[in-house]
Amino acid sequence: MRPGIPGCNCINKIKNAFLDKRILYGMNRQQKIARVGVFAILGFLISIHAFAQQPAELLLMNGKRLTVYQLDDSTYVPLQYNYDKNFFKKERLNIKAARNQKALYTTDFSTPKAQAIPVVMRAGSMAREDVFSVTYPSGFEKVYYTYDEPTGNYFKEDEMRAYVYGERDARVALSGKGWFYSGLAIGAISGYALKTSVVSLAVPPVFALAAKIPVVHIKERYIADKSYQYNENYALGFERYARSKNAIEALKGSAIGTVLGIIAYSIIDNNR
Repeated sequence: MRPGIPGCNCINKIKNAFLDKRILYGMNRQQKIARVGVFAILGFLISIHAFAQQPAELLLMNGKRLTVYQLDDSTYVPLQYNYDKNFFKKERLNIKAARNQKALYTTDFSTPKAQAIPVVMRAGSMAREDVFSVTYPSGFEKVYYTYDEPTGNYFKEDEMRAYVYGERDARVALSGKGWFYSGLAIGAISGYALKTSVVSLAVPPVFALAAKIPVVHIKERYIADKSYQYNENYALGFERYARSKNAIEALKGSAIGTVLGIIAYSIIDNNR
């Protein structure tokens, strides 16, 4: 059809409308793809943030455990994290309750008294050599300890794991209060009997040393993982903490008892 004929304008209009629809369709498609991309990125960022907010558990070389949030161990500087300032206070209450119930303490064990304590978040840091490992919510464990004799790490990883587990279970199982009250009684008697003699000052350190002598009995109910029941390295870790705890409690008890004994003697002697 030649130009100038009315039918030609109709065809051009149809072509233009078709092209406009294709362009509009293409723009809509690009917008949809862009929206999907934005939502995907947002979802990824949210998932990362949510994972960072989930707690991870640090197992320290001394057997302590600490729940941390937003752990950053990406550099060679000390580990950076957030933690609840009241964590150890709550744990002590839970451990004490578990002991009274003669139950095996686990991280799931909790009491209403501990739950009533508010969460107070603080920023913290810790040297890597003070941490044996970190366990993430997925169950994945990252071990920081390395076997290196020149630096004093004489145990291999599995040996040190058993040793640290022994320390951990001893912390939960033992309070040393028997040695504290024994020291309190012996200190009071010695302080009173020795009157104001300088010899009475030797009672607390001597009794503390004596607390390290007895054999440490590891009862089966103390052991969280029964596969370590006859492990020598586990027993070493358990005994090391037990003797240290007993000595500290014996020292505190006998020191307080000695002071009370001396005071009691002084009061009685002045009233004669």
